[in-house]
Amino acid sequence: MTLTPNALLLLNAQRHDLEDRSDERALARDWAHHVDEARAAGWLVAFVQWDAPRGADWETFSKAWTLHPDFRAEQGDVLVRAGRPDAFEGSELAAQLHGRAVRTLHVLALPGTPELAATLASAQAEGFA
Repeated sequence: MTLTPNALLLLNAQRHDLEDRSDERALARDWAHHVDEARAAGWLVAFVQWDAPRGADWETFSKAWTLHPDFRAEQGDVLVRAGRPDAFEGSELAAQLHGRAVRTLHVLALPGTPELAATLASAQAEGFA
């Protein structure tokens, strides 16, 4: 396990989040570039895979649940399952980040999503900058 003070957290990198968006290609390429830069700098990269909420038009473990084809969790990355909207609540995310000595969390998410607001609030409460 590598210790690093910085982590890049991707909140909306699943197929159901990105596919069929008009900006899908540009957004996925931009985020993939950030992932590559984070890895090159020695940062921890973390992905959240959200379980499908009741009534969703996709299901947990379906193709839509998987990470978008432009992303993959590599050795040393963190991949956690969570229930919406807070990536910390009920998941091992805080333990994974604290266990790797992360202090600063950089978040990539679709703007204005409930996941972004809830996760940022919990990240601050957990002591991440």
